[in-house]
Amino acid sequence: MARINAAALAGGFLPDAFLFAVWGVSRLAGVPESDLWTRVYWSDGVQFGQAISNSFPLFALVLAGALTLGSRAAAVFAGAALIHLVCDFLLHAKDAHQHFWPFSDWRFESPISYWDPAHFGAVVAAIEAALALALIAALFRRFQRRWIRTALLVSGLIYFAAPAYFIVAFGG
Repeated sequence: MARINAAALAGGFLPDAFLFAVWGVSRLAGVPESDLWTRVYWSDGVQFGQAISNSFPLFALVLAGALTLGSRAAAVFAGAALIHLVCDFLLHAKDAHQHFWPFSDWRFESPISYWDPAHFGAVVAAIEAALALALIAALFRRFQRRWIRTALLVSGLIYFAAPAYFIVAFGG
């Protein structure tokens, strides 16, 4: 079961891993936060990496291969990534991804954003935060091991530290 849980966590995180790497490299290089999101994020290289890491066709191919080969862990990995992509598809407005790469560079600009106040971002963020707290609480009750509970608490702190960072970085 630990292997399946790890596959789910990895699959759920992978679509954002490239952008976390870009953010980290940019921070180490001294790129101002505003330049990262207005210039670097929209550069061809970053958009190409985002297209690959957010591609429905690529993760569907991984899922099909996993099911064909009978690999439960790989299927869970791909399924978790696809769930992430569905959420991103529905919750990215002007910063939408090219979800159908390599077949198309089309972007669905959702009327709802997970962060942009001009697209109900404050409401979505509040709903997401409540859901995150509820899930962390449910998992905390389910698992008794100290290291799992510690990991849940740390993940919750990180989850809420990220918006706090952006509020500080952009002044509100």
